[in-house]
Amino acid sequence: MTKERSPQTLPQRYLERKFRNMFKKYFSSFRRLVVCGLFFAIFAVLLNRHTWRFDLRHQLPAESNIEFSYAEESIVVEEKKPITIEAETPWLRQQQDEDYLRQALDEELDANAMAGEEIKQAVSFPEKPVEPELLAEMPVIDNLPAASEAHEEDYSHYEETPSVEIIDDTHSSRRRVRDMKIEIQAKPPYFGPRPVIAVVIDDMGDNVRRTRDISSLAAPLTASFLTYPPHIDTQVARSVKSGHEIMLHVPMQPKSNINLSADILTVDMTPEEVHDKLAAMLAGFPDIKGINNHMGSRLTEDLPRMEEIMKVLKSRELFFLDSKTTPRSVGDKTAKKYGVDYATRNVFLDNRNELDYILGQLAQTEKIARKNGYAIAIGHPKSQTYEALKKWLPTLDEKQLELVHLSQIVSVLNGRGTSR
Repeated sequence: MTKERSPQTLPQRYLERKFRNMFKKYFSSFRRLVVCGLFFAIFAVLLNRHTWRFDLRHQLPAESNIEFSYAEESIVVEEKKPITIEAETPWLRQQQDEDYLRQALDEELDANAMAGEEIKQAVSFPEKPVEPELLAEMPVIDNLPAASEAHEEDYSHYEETPSVEIIDDTHSSRRRVRDMKIEIQAKPPYFGPRPVIAVVIDDMGDNVRRTRDISSLAAPLTASFLTYPPHIDTQVARSVKSGHEIMLHVPMQPKSNINLSADILTVDMTPEEVHDKLAAMLAGFPDIKGINNHMGSRLTEDLPRMEEIMKVLKSRELFFLDSKTTPRSVGDKTAKKYGVDYATRNVFLDNRNELDYILGQLAQTEKIARKNGYAIAIGHPKSQTYEALKKWLPTLDEKQLELVHLSQIVSVLNGRGTSR
């Protein structure tokens, strides 16, 4: 039997069918309009926010009470609510560098120098800028490196890239000392109950910021200063205050003949000219105990000129540390001939300015020291060398290792007793 439809449901069914058809017809267009509206609304909000930030950075009134915090790289308003600047502002970075370089030359280090656990808390940048009134009173500093020259990438302008045969002797991938190209002495000299390590930081003085970072580490490091940077006395005094031993890092001609300073010993000089030039360099550094070569892969292979260098060192009772930028250096031969105390480096720390790499090279230095009684490592005032030393220095005591000045190792190696 067929079920009869109720007459009351017919209008309802008609309206439902009509509404369904209309909804299908117009819903797609409505949805597109809604999506486009939301997109333009979000775009407008972001555009207004970007414009507000641009105005805040570049159009601050002179009487504004907003101050810049260099340490946090944020703008702090009077209510102490930080507004983070996501993109670095070049004008702020330039002012930051200029303020720092002036402050680094004139500011005295804290009397309580950092040591032990305090080294971990060290910072390499001032927390607040120099007051404008103080800057106006400061004398103009001639030959101050430009702001762009204070950064790491600019080290290439005075460093000599070591050859593979030089850096491979202690590469961090070698796990055992016997796998390295290191001459281990059959009967190591006695330095005391603990193996000793000397860390020499070359190229000090050229980069004011990084030199000051290294000088803030209160530990028996050995700081080797270049001969030519301006305001060298102030920078040397900082290192002495932190307990560093001072050496002279004498520029010598490399094989590449690039990035040479005017103050350099070359093979184009006569042996007599090399003698006189070195004597003039040493006259400006009366309280040092030795020198090492800056670059020099060409000159340290030249026998007549190296002999003149040894004559000058002998007359002043100074030692010679051979940085070994070439495996064919005659430094050891000439030093022995003229009775000059001599040593050579074992490890280059920072051929790559990477924290993990440098820590690995320091670990290799420890292995050599345990095997041979001592080790000599050479690094540079680079940002990651500084960070690595901050991490490494507080660990030496628990490792039963001792950091000493280079002159103590040189004295023992040349038959002048123990380092104690």
